[in-house]
Amino acid sequence: MISALCPSQNLLYADIDRGNHREEPSLAQLVAQAVLASPTVVARQHQVKEAEAMAKSLGSPKNPELEIAPGVGFTNSNFVLGQSFDLSGTRAARAQRARAETNVARANLRRAELSVGAEFLTAFSAHLASQRNTESANAGLVDARATVDAIKKRIEIGEAPALQLTRAEIELSRAEQILLLASSDLVTSSAALNSLLAQPTSKIIAVASWISVGNTTTVTDTAMRRRPEAMEAQAHIEIAKATELEARREGRPSLFAGIAADTWSLDRRPFQRDNVGLQLSFSMPIFDRGENRLAVRSAESGRKAREAELKDAHRRIALDIETATNKLATAREVARSYEAGILPKAEQMVRAMQSGLEMGLTNFLEVLEAQKTLSQLRREFSDAIRSVHLAEIRFFEATANLPGLETN
Repeated sequence: MISALCPSQNLLYADIDRGNHREEPSLAQLVAQAVLASPTVVARQHQVKEAEAMAKSLGSPKNPELEIAPGVGFTNSNFVLGQSFDLSGTRAARAQRARAETNVARANLRRAELSVGAEFLTAFSAHLASQRNTESANAGLVDARATVDAIKKRIEIGEAPALQLTRAEIELSRAEQILLLASSDLVTSSAALNSLLAQPTSKIIAVASWISVGNTTTVTDTAMRRRPEAMEAQAHIEIAKATELEARREGRPSLFAGIAADTWSLDRRPFQRDNVGLQLSFSMPIFDRGENRLAVRSAESGRKAREAELKDAHRRIALDIETATNKLATAREVARSYEAGILPKAEQMVRAMQSGLEMGLTNFLEVLEAQKTLSQLRREFSDAIRSVHLAEIRFFEATANLPGLETN
């Protein structure tokens, strides 16, 4: 019988060229490798760096300014070296908004990591299924050969017609073809995994086990912070707050201070008069005709809308986790029923019927039918395990807690 699910993190790789086995990274480390190898994730990482650099740029002091205005005729020639100061706090509000936009980029990065990690785990689960199906096909081939051998013995002692051997050999050929197809699927799934890991497809992955979901009862609060939807909604709230703050500060004065040199124009007695001193410049709107007031009102409405979106995101996340938890529990129960009851009974029945066939106590057709049923049940059990794995992947996604993601 196919071994049951067991939480383990050890994997073995088989090197085709050297034909030896060695211990390799855990499943969590392989997920991390697949995530880091993804071009999409790399692009999102650069977008985060881009946003961080922009936020730091706006958070830095404004650059000093140099103004040179040569005069012609009766105008003065000006030379000013000065610095603008953010008295109103508008630039600081823009920097605050840029930092919040960085969190949007981080949410997009988390979304890409989850997507790539889930894709790898899905391919990994398909590889496990291919391995189980290959083992089942091997077991079916063993059963078919045992039936052929039993029929040959009965023909030799004259207790079975030759036609039974023909029928048994047909079933043996079918079992060989099933094994061939299963082996081909195993090679294909191995190549798919290696492709996601950005490593040569000639490396065959011999998987020992799977990482199972542990406790499913205390994850909702953490998921509210880790899910990309919640991260992005919270970031949009911060962006709206910064936009509102910027709108409120637009009406405040701005200050420019500098050292100024004032000379007569060069074509009229140059340098006869040369004054150097401190120049201060204030600028501010005289009154608000609605521009600032309406901008503040718009920003307030935007902030309230983003807060409502965050509440809705939390509601959907909670429902998503509950749904994933229920589906996982159901999938596990189905797999247990096959492992603990259905499959052992079917295997026991086939063994008993094969023994009965050798002694002439069991009908030949009944043995073949029992073997077909056992092969079908083995496939169903493999599908049930795959369903558990897919449900666990869905739970990992719902809680934004895929194995290996935090190692990034």
